[in-house]
Amino acid sequence: MKKLLIGSLAINSLAFAATETRSDLEKKLDSLNIPSDIVTPLVSEENLYAINNRYSSLVSRFEITAFGANNFSSDSHLESTLGGADVRYHFTDKWSVGYRYSKYANKLSEAGKRLFDRDEVLPDTDYPIKSNEGFVNFNTTYGKIRLTMDTVAYFDQYISLGYGRIGLGNGEANLYSADLGFAFWIGKKMSARVGVRNEFYIQQKINGDENVHHAQGYIALGYLFGEGRTSL
Repeated sequence: MKKLLIGSLAINSLAFAATETRSDLEKKLDSLNIPSDIVTPLVSEENLYAINNRYSSLVSRFEITAFGANNFSSDSHLESTLGGADVRYHFTDKWSVGYRYSKYANKLSEAGKRLFDRDEVLPDTDYPIKSNEGFVNFNTTYGKIRLTMDTVAYFDQYISLGYGRIGLGNGEANLYSADLGFAFWIGKKMSARVGVRNEFYIQQKINGDENVHHAQGYIALGYLFGEGRTSL
């Protein structure tokens, strides 16, 4: 009888503990319920920002660059390439100004050679010899790309506008330019640039003046002086 009583008490105790545990759990679940008249805040509505600081500041630094380019839209009778150098001063990480000197090399294309060999006539076209210009540069986007698991390259996408003078076979003319390219920063001192530069000027021909547009694909290597400082 004693054993039966003890067993009954044990069963009642377990049932009470289970009921109490279930009651506590229900209270906790009820505390998580949100009233129907309250809107649940969504994490997706938060404004989250990621700031990518520059690996190397450009502020108050000079950059000297040497470049080579090919003219993809020259006269059908001529083939033109050019090389030169420019110097830039970076006011901020976004804005810079510079000066560019270019020297051109021209030769007859296959069409031009056929014209000369057949008729002993040179094509009625002017040709560039050298140019000098100043330009303003704006870096639109800064970012980085992963080359390998351990290597990252930093870059700026930029645009620039220039004005100067171009020396032609028949004299000089005003030169206007528009440049679109990418600058890749190699460490804190070196740079590599690729892009397309557009030149616009007026050339003199036998039949009158003609508007000229040249599209030049280029590659450039540069060196940055100084250490830079916090952006203005």
